[in-house]
Amino acid sequence: MAIMRRWVMIRRAFLVSSFSFIFLFSCSATPFKTNSQARKNSNFQKGIAYTGYWRDSYEGSDPRLALRELSETNDNWVSILVTGYQDYVNSTVISRTGDETPTDASLRSIIRHAHSLGLKVMLKPHVDLLHDDKHWRGQIGPNFTPADWAVWFASYCEFILHYARLAAELDVEQFSAGCELDSTVAHEAEWRQIIADIRLVYKGSLTYADDQVESNPNAVEWWDAVDIIGLDTYATLTQKSHPKVIDLLIGWKSYLAKLCSLSERWNKPLILTEIGYRSIRGGAQNPWDWQRQEPVDLIVQANCYEAAFRSVAGKPWLVGMYWWQWSPDPNEGGFEDTGYTPHGKPAEAVLRNWYKKSF
Repeated sequence: MAIMRRWVMIRRAFLVSSFSFIFLFSCSATPFKTNSQARKNSNFQKGIAYTGYWRDSYEGSDPRLALRELSETNDNWVSILVTGYQDYVNSTVISRTGDETPTDASLRSIIRHAHSLGLKVMLKPHVDLLHDDKHWRGQIGPNFTPADWAVWFASYCEFILHYARLAAELDVEQFSAGCELDSTVAHEAEWRQIIADIRLVYKGSLTYADDQVESNPNAVEWWDAVDIIGLDTYATLTQKSHPKVIDLLIGWKSYLAKLCSLSERWNKPLILTEIGYRSIRGGAQNPWDWQRQEPVDLIVQANCYEAAFRSVAGKPWLVGMYWWQWSPDPNEGGFEDTGYTPHGKPAEAVLRNWYKKSF
């Protein structure tokens, strides 16, 4: 690990000096625009997603070490993942499983540890499918009857309120009401009721993590019910397998226009609840594809990080971003890893450099 960290420091100087092209994109001002001094002192959410997928993921000394290393990237926020499960895409009951869902005790412990490190926390519950690898959470309920939807929303409400109460108990600063539940968001009345119920037990900032700004930017018609618009950001910005930063910056231009338009329409600030790229050849294409098999490419990941930071820095409508992802396993990452984590890779140097700055 010491050798890995020394290499990262050497690469940091090389990467920062090589990224010389400056790209500017401006969007019309919004009513909540801040001046430069206010932004300098603002609480821009320089975030990283901390993601454990098993009941004991957040238990023991290794997750604490990993979280401490995460805190050394100059971030000031961390999103902490907890996942509930339904069996299949047409199942109507969501449960906190015995083996996969992190225990409440471990969540309490790791959130308190994050706070002790000076990090603010967004608790981000997800729903996944336990026995259905042909579908994903965005497709839940294709064959639901109205009665099925009523049962599903009742189960989801019970699930999400459990974690809203836990967030309130631990003084968690921000809470996500849901993530990428694409087929459910058209049920506006049900979602408004869920958010109203959350607000009865949790008084912090509320968001929801949508992923449809490209395919269906008007999918969520209840953004006024939350405090901040949340978007999971995995857009393909170039078709080049080995893109330079400039190639990615060009792709960001049209994507930024979509983000800005959504923020303006609702007069709401926006956060990137997830943004991530794998260190893999072709990692700039379909960045959401976590199963793709290609050789390691550390530079494409670093270039994607650099282009993203250059593109979003200084946008008055953007108040935060969360890089996907950082593992509770402190040994995950490094030169041979093709996953999303920046840990022990050139992308970590880019992350550290940008998170030093004011947004």
